[in-house]
Amino acid sequence: MILDFIRDLGLGAWAWIVGGLLLLGIEVLAPGNIFVWFGLAAVFTGVVSILADLSWQVGLLVFAVSSVVFVIVGRRFFARSTESDEPLLNRRMDRFVGRVFTLSEPIVGGVGTIRVNDAKWRITGPDLPSGTRIRVTGHDGAVLTVDQEDAASGG
Repeated sequence: MILDFIRDLGLGAWAWIVGGLLLLGIEVLAPGNIFVWFGLAAVFTGVVSILADLSWQVGLLVFAVSSVVFVIVGRRFFARSTESDEPLLNRRMDRFVGRVFTLSEPIVGGVGTIRVNDAKWRITGPDLPSGTRIRVTGHDGAVLTVDQEDAASGG
């Protein structure tokens, strides 16, 4: 029914081009990198329709095939890289592992705190007096696991 309406309008190639431009406009308003491929496929179908005077059935087939091709090629060549020059940027706890700090307060009963810059962090580890150098060996949620620096370095 809708396809008959489009065919009766006699727009043909221009309907594909205008539709493609509308899809490209939607991409600007609702970014997500998906409408752009369908918009490009519609514009491509319009250009092919101008050059080859396609029927609406063939135009629809060209649009379907070119949409799949544009999506696959576009996703492959324009995929966002997940690699970062700072892989621990959003993994704050992992950034502490291996670092050495000095206890300002003792670890009592296996629990204590350390101050890193302006933040206080809960720590777990062996009972140690204040002034001891400790090395962060891991974390359990938001609690850092520590060990005495000499013991952690093997001597």
